[in-house]
Amino acid sequence: MKKYLFIIFSFLCLLSAGQSRPVIPGDSASGESEKPAKKSIKAHVKSWQIREYGIFTDSVRIDTLLTNFHNYNPVLKNSITATYTGNYGGAYLDNDFSKREDATGFYFFRTHDIFFLTPTQLNHYNTTTPYTLLEYSQSENKNRFNETRFNILHSQNVNRYLNLTFRYDQAKSQGQYKYQENKNHFITLYSSYNRDALSIYGGFIFNRVYNQEPGGVSNDDDLLTVEPEWIVMNLTDASSTYRNSTWFANAEYRLGTREEGVDDESKSIFIPQAGILYTLQISNNTRLFNEGGEMDNSSFFKNSWMNQNYSDDSVRFNVVTNQVQLKLYESAQRKFSFGKRAFAGIEMVKTSMEAPGYEKPVFPFHPGDFDGSFFMGPTPRRDSQNYSNAFFGGGIFRENGRFWNWNFDGKQYFTGIKGGQTEINGTIAKPIRFGKDSLANIRISGNLWNRAPDFFQQRYFSNRVKWENDFANEQIMNAAFRFASPVHLLEAGARYSLFNNYIYHDTLGIPAQTKSELLILSAFLNKDFHWKKLNLQTQILWQKASAPRYVHLPDLSARAVLSFDMVLSKVLFMQLGADVRYNTAYYADAYQPATGLFYLQNSKKLGNYPYMDLFANLKLKRTRVFFQYLNAGSLVLERKYFTALHYPMNKATFRLGVSWSFYD
Repeated sequence: MKKYLFIIFSFLCLLSAGQSRPVIPGDSASGESEKPAKKSIKAHVKSWQIREYGIFTDSVRIDTLLTNFHNYNPVLKNSITATYTGNYGGAYLDNDFSKREDATGFYFFRTHDIFFLTPTQLNHYNTTTPYTLLEYSQSENKNRFNETRFNILHSQNVNRYLNLTFRYDQAKSQGQYKYQENKNHFITLYSSYNRDALSIYGGFIFNRVYNQEPGGVSNDDDLLTVEPEWIVMNLTDASSTYRNSTWFANAEYRLGTREEGVDDESKSIFIPQAGILYTLQISNNTRLFNEGGEMDNSSFFKNSWMNQNYSDDSVRFNVVTNQVQLKLYESAQRKFSFGKRAFAGIEMVKTSMEAPGYEKPVFPFHPGDFDGSFFMGPTPRRDSQNYSNAFFGGGIFRENGRFWNWNFDGKQYFTGIKGGQTEINGTIAKPIRFGKDSLANIRISGNLWNRAPDFFQQRYFSNRVKWENDFANEQIMNAAFRFASPVHLLEAGARYSLFNNYIYHDTLGIPAQTKSELLILSAFLNKDFHWKKLNLQTQILWQKASAPRYVHLPDLSARAVLSFDMVLSKVLFMQLGADVRYNTAYYADAYQPATGLFYLQNSKKLGNYPYMDLFANLKLKRTRVFFQYLNAGSLVLERKYFTALHYPMNKATFRLGVSWSFYD
């Protein structure tokens, strides 16, 4: 940790070295005549994200609010409820089926992608003065059940066009149960350059997640009578490590005209009409799994394909993506104008798995020869596969319309593992008047996909788990409707999802494919209520699957946050409240440590437990603080707070956190 803090401190010193110091009248160390004081610069931070490799730009608000400041866990930050391994930094599965998306592209990262930073998630900045954000939080104390998070972000403009941003997040959670320690961190340095005719984005990201894998509690009933630190876990020497490094660059050269400014005719405004974009992204991904170095785990893992006593598995997925796009801009002044884009690219992929004993990738693999836990031969080899996914596509869009906004695009793969995959997406948004709310809007979206199975859904080999499949493409149709009224603090919607050849993990943890249709319906309602100083936030989600033997979801998930606002001494803003989450009982998925993935189980229903946090959020100028008592309901309710099969959440524990913002 000291090494990282030194790097951070050195980097901030270098960035700030060129920052000129305002001259204060009467302050002259050299004895020379005083110079006129420089005009103070008003601090202003502009933030945005880019999507579709630079085609679209979405503004992002800098978060300075008290509301939900206590809600720090990424797993629960954007979800009502989730299936997860109980401790911060572990594997998770969103209970909202519509949010189960693959954010990284690597199959074995799906249960941890919420802790990974990707180029599409980066906030880009333009600042008039240096902007720094520091965050720290901790639970219990440094010697007992400790959970610590430290995050830093520093962004500074070199000039009006060029910005440099550094971000480092790290967390370590010991957990309340044995062999449950998790660590994760990411570090990134990236830059943006924006002028009228040219914009460039680029940088580097490194992610690392480490999980001890306890395999869950050996006896669920122990949770009722035994303190967490004495509960026996199934595994004592297993661990997983996830690593990712990504280099990325995105550039656009724009063609356009200049027009006289409306407020100042001496200044001209650049109006882009067409753009040429190029994207390069290099991503290296690895998952490692080790167990058996100290204990015999054969009773927990039913199979062993190389060594009954010891596992040292690794799987890698490296991708180089090149893409070129042509964009024709829409005209905000023309009512029927719309934008157009066309793109083509190629993904060059290399995959590999541990496969000693065979020169060619065939199944079953030769088990190899071992002396205890040491592999003795034949010559160690890896099962490596290289392939290229080439694709092309295009779209039309209207982003600046006053009455309608829409976006339609399509993508076709014609070589590689994804050859034949087709993606068609569409979104329509329209402002409407709802009572006195002129900002209300409706949004209709949908897509049609003929999706090829992932490489690792077809074949995978490790010591404890292996499979070889010949799946057909999945046919997927989604349709969604959303209504939002900002004035009435109301949002509601519904979603329809239809699958043919749906791929899931069966009760053995092996990928399987349905032979019939799977229909999933869902509806949600979010509404906030305010009465004087009392606030109530409510979120309700209903879901139903036509074939629950293939996917297990709670029928109802809900969240309610009741808070009371007050102001002390006219400067200290305070919010006191309770945050409650609940989902109905259902067969929550089980977790397989050897793959890091969740799979179906039909042995025990979980849920029907109100998970409640008590909190106090405070704000003084640019400083925010929260005090929180997590899972406070466990002090009075029966201990049935399992979040996945055999994985309980932490019992009641105290936590505090602080966030500082600096603009100069």
